Amino acid sequence: MNKKLVIVLMGVAFLAGFMPFVAVKTKWFQPAAAQANADILVNLDQRDLKRLDELVGRFNRAQGDNLMVISLTIDSGPWIHDVYTDGTVIVWTVDNTRDAHSSPKQKQTYTCASVEKIETSERYVLQLSKCGDGQNDKLPILDIEKNKEH
Repeated sequence: MNKKLVIVLMGVAFLAGFMPFVAVKTKWFQPAAAQANADILVNLDQRDLKRLDELVGRFNRAQGDNLMVISLTIDSGPWIHDVYTDGTVIVWTVDNTRDAHSSPKQKQTYTCASVEKIETSERYVLQLSKCGDGQNDKLPILDIEKNKEH
């Protein structure tokens, strides 16, 4: 076989094996499932914390955003958080109706003018403030344990 042909075939084989690695590492390729679920948070891990940081940042820059957080409980159904902001107010709805042990079962909606992420030594807390008629001035709405970071 011709030496040039062998070198070209080796180069093609190298690129064929190396390009998928480069594509994944540089995020040229992102699985469709990850793209489709970027606004649905379930794991409350490092990726989800970054998405929550993005929500807070977008709100503070007066930009809109929308996401859903499914907060699983230990022994019963999930709490579902629907979050919408137009950049001026944040509307956060908490639905615990699927949790067998919640009492009362209800959907509670908060419309607030401020949201922030607070970090303690053990957890992250998303906190709403300036809500409605001045009640619930500081409302911890979502609590994430740090040991869940991955």
